[in-house]
Amino acid sequence: MDDTEILPPEVLASMLMRMFEFAPIAIAITTSDAKTSSYAKVNDAYLKLTGLKWDDIRGKKLASKGAAIDSPARDRRHRLLQEDGAYVLEEVEIRHADGNIIPTLISAQRTVVDGISFDVEIILDVSARVRHQSEIELALRASARTDALSGLPNRACFDEVLKERIAAQESNERLLALAFIDLNGFKIVNDTMGHDAGDEVIRTIASRLRDSFRTHDFIARIGGDEFIVLFEIDPALLNEARDMLFEAIERIFKPIAIGGALTDVGAAVGVTLLRPGDTSASFVKRADNDMYLAKQTGKRVSVVWLRPTDAVMPAKWARAD
Repeated sequence: MDDTEILPPEVLASMLMRMFEFAPIAIAITTSDAKTSSYAKVNDAYLKLTGLKWDDIRGKKLASKGAAIDSPARDRRHRLLQEDGAYVLEEVEIRHADGNIIPTLISAQRTVVDGISFDVEIILDVSARVRHQSEIELALRASARTDALSGLPNRACFDEVLKERIAAQESNERLLALAFIDLNGFKIVNDTMGHDAGDEVIRTIASRLRDSFRTHDFIARIGGDEFIVLFEIDPALLNEARDMLFEAIERIFKPIAIGGALTDVGAAVGVTLLRPGDTSASFVKRADNDMYLAKQTGKRVSVVWLRPTDAVMPAKWARAD
């Protein structure tokens, strides 16, 4: 007994048609000419995926009404069908009727019926997978740019942002300032209280830095006990900016309670402005030098603020002492 006796052709055709119509995967049948191919039949899943209406696309050419947006790749897929009779899991972006782009994988097979050539396409929507992969990649990139202990951007991220900020200064009337911060007394905490206490100090200082500066200021941990703050200053408000920075530093470096004891960690801070002709390296180096000048004072908290030789500004801009 062969299959035709179990399932007569008309019954099999009816069953396959119902499967076609109710399949949860988008399926389209088109005629098989690369330039004039047109819609012959699509299922509801195809209409749902593309947002198209059957009355609008019935018999219409894919070149004018089709959802696929990669014409050169479409021609290549037609060549595959012509030469091999099929292709499997080709990456194709289609445009939904609302304009959104949907990544898909399309498999197709060419079939000849009564001398007429048709292509049957099965289309898998992989937007969820692509979105998930993008989220993973973004998380990995963020992780690579984030200091694990403090949660702040790391040195690699700082280097990228600094280059961007320097390039943007050509069209910015505000001054770009860099504060280089090195902790005082941090080694003593590690040596006497242990590295867990030292880690807690780093986390607390990072949290206080975030709370003490504006959301658009850039804060990074660039070394063991070194931090950087990039911020902009209105040229007419240098004195006010200095006062705000000094107040922030005092808040940030108040004693920290750890395990029932107070840690008296301070900081040396060097602040400089971007000068014409500065590179990232020269800008950071000047702030680093100013930080060492602050450290040489021997004070628990010391700030060197805009030395006259370190910042070049028009004479009309007031300068803080």
